[in-house]
Amino acid sequence: MKKRLLSVFFVFLIIILCSITAFAQPLMTKDFHLFVKVSEEFGTFETCTFRFNLFLKDGTWLSNQAVDVSEPGMIKITFPIGVYNVGTEFNLVATTGIESYSYYGSEYRMNEECLIGTYATRGENGELIICNEGFIEVEPITATYKYAKEKHVNDIAVWSNTPYLIWVSKANYTVNVFYRENGRWNFIKDFLCSIGAPSTPTITGQYVYHQYQPKWQYDGYYVGPIMRFYNGYALHSTLVNDDGTDRDGRVGKKISHGCVRLRPDDIKWLSETIPLDTKIYLTEE
Repeated sequence: MKKRLLSVFFVFLIIILCSITAFAQPLMTKDFHLFVKVSEEFGTFETCTFRFNLFLKDGTWLSNQAVDVSEPGMIKITFPIGVYNVGTEFNLVATTGIESYSYYGSEYRMNEECLIGTYATRGENGELIICNEGFIEVEPITATYKYAKEKHVNDIAVWSNTPYLIWVSKANYTVNVFYRENGRWNFIKDFLCSIGAPSTPTITGQYVYHQYQPKWQYDGYYVGPIMRFYNGYALHSTLVNDDGTDRDGRVGKKISHGCVRLRPDDIKWLSETIPLDTKIYLTEE
């Protein structure tokens, strides 16, 4: 009887140990899936290629995947990395095609690492759910105003004798500033401006910023600083009373005698940042 009870006890113990061992085994899954929501903020954009690299948390490279995108919406990218433990964390790095993307409220730019974890959870009915995927929302670089501005000046290969370029778009009443890196113009800043009235229009063409002046003084008001680029044409401030208050601070209008007017803080930044001999490019568009 004792032997029989002892045998039953050992069988029961073995069952318990096997159950514990099975429960302790790590959960496994296969591949990693990235769901990408392409922003619709800008409506339409040129076809571009998204490229992502996936690394382990320790820096070990796993996979590189690319997809062509031509419209807003949701796309799925699968990284075929084989079988791994649930709970593994990956570093995702975007290398092509994006201006920025968000993951759980955090913002990432191109070439920045984003840590994404995998995990398991239970559904409403107690079923096991393995999450081996991530969801991000992307702003494609071709959907941005920055891309359009850079494409314009790079496509026409406009040149400047300094690392800076100023493009005045009369149609958009904007003064756009670019900086050259590796032979390419990169957009860094823009300002709203006013331009010449219909009877005294602002000229178009390519000129050189050749003279700086602190101000032009008039009866009870002034404009300045002054960045002259052709005869009496210049970039300068809106009209300022001698006591420093606005006399006429309007921008986004056709109201000047031909010069390009910017808000005082904006022309101050330009005059302190942009060196003499910089190209100033003015267009109707």
